[in-house]
Amino acid sequence: MIEWMENAGDKITNGLGAAKMFLYGIFVFLDMDIDTVKILAILMAIDTVFGLIKALRLKKKVTFKLLIWGLITKLSVLIIPMILALTAKALSFDFTWFVTAILNIIVVAEAFSIVNNIISIKEGKETENEDIITRLLHAVRNGLSTIIDRLFKTINPEDKE
Repeated sequence: MIEWMENAGDKITNGLGAAKMFLYGIFVFLDMDIDTVKILAILMAIDTVFGLIKALRLKKKVTFKLLIWGLITKLSVLIIPMILALTAKALSFDFTWFVTAILNIIVVAEAFSIVNNIISIKEGKETENEDIITRLLHAVRNGLSTIIDRLFKTINPEDKE
């Protein structure tokens, strides 16, 4: 039984190591700053812990399902800069500065969220948390829409729409 558990632990460790190397490879391929991504991952973990502490302090119901959805939401935010970098590579654009700016905004948003969680824990009540990430998502969507509109106008200049 102990040998099986050791083998399972080794397999999990190897799998996590492979996933980590795969992600690093993607970030390098996309010219994304790995140090910023590491900092962002650390801040996301800290924010998750403080969000959990805040929920307990405010006597909110905490479920495993809610925790998993929170983690999935946080991880999906990491996809935003990756999508932008992939789009830029596919179109042969240099979006490195833009991807870096988006990463930096997400880092600041996570720090802002941590501070809000700490204030809520200290005061024992919910504080207003401006959703910077949603505003960022809307801005990215609008920016991509503008790029698509320009591409269509380049392809078909007679199209007035």
